[in-house]
Amino acid sequence: MAVVDRTPLSRQRVAQTALALIAEIGLPKLSMRKLGSELGVEAMSLYHYVANKDDLLDAVLDQLYDLIQLPEDVPDEDWEQAIRLALRSFHAVLREHPGSLELFVNRPGRSLSAFRVLRWALERFRAVGLDVMEAGQAFNFCVSFIIGHAVTEAGSMNQLRNGLVIDTSVVDDEDFALFVNGSRHVLPEEAFEHGLDAMVSGLRTTYGLS
Repeated sequence: MAVVDRTPLSRQRVAQTALALIAEIGLPKLSMRKLGSELGVEAMSLYHYVANKDDLLDAVLDQLYDLIQLPEDVPDEDWEQAIRLALRSFHAVLREHPGSLELFVNRPGRSLSAFRVLRWALERFRAVGLDVMEAGQAFNFCVSFIIGHAVTEAGSMNQLRNGLVIDTSVVDDEDFALFVNGSRHVLPEEAFEHGLDAMVSGLRTTYGLS
């Protein structure tokens, strides 16, 4: 006999189930009907917890922001360690949920969970001397790096590592061919850490951080 999950429905449970369903079938195929079936209820029942599909996607994004672990016990002056830990956690969330990457790309964070991340970043950058505008710029720099890296990693870099060959035979330049195709030999974590080093160095230089 199949075990029936009798956990009461809630906005959180609906969002968590949607997140799992996205991993299984992909974001484009997510529907209220399929989600209701997964939860064992009629689709109309879901509207007690989410207003519509747009609100559902906000709830899923909220769950993803909740998964980002922000270090709270790193001293203010050790901004680099704090930023590295936070961005590694963000990176891990994106790698674990590649099907939901589009939500970070196309939807603004407007929930309390998203604001938790924003406030943490503001306090971290303000603690080392940045004003509010500089803190916002630094945060945008960090987020652009993380999401941009994740998009590239899930797209072209993943294709290269899985056998896509770019024809460079029309160019008589061995260094160019190595440059174009060499990324297939770079491990994803190595590429991320190298980019993270460069990004932290950029923050230090741009804002005079020690």
